[in-house]
Amino acid sequence: MKKYSGFFAVTLALIFAAASPLSAQEATTGDYFHAIGTKFVRGIGHVLSSPADIPCTITHDVQERGGAGVFTGLGTGTLLMLRRILVGATEVGTFMIPAERTIPAVCQSASL
Repeated sequence: MKKYSGFFAVTLALIFAAASPLSAQEATTGDYFHAIGTKFVRGIGHVLSSPADIPCTITHDVQERGGAGVFTGLGTGTLLMLRRILVGATEVGTFMIPAERTIPAVCQSASL
């Protein structure tokens, strides 16, 4: 039993030592957990809202270019959707590293 308690103590010490630089970057540990939670939820939101990029971009391009905007909007919207999925999946996969928003919300900007 003593052998295992020493192992757990060392393991906990290593976990706290590894988390120390991460929490030192933020003001408090609560801020760190808030930031990683925000990044995780933002990543899920990007993945789920990515199909909305297509109609938003089509609408934007039709207003600027007329009828030809349907085709350019479809192509650009598809690329924006794929980018949003990739960014969202990356944010979910790396949520433990806090970061700021990298792309605007859906329908906020229709440019690559």
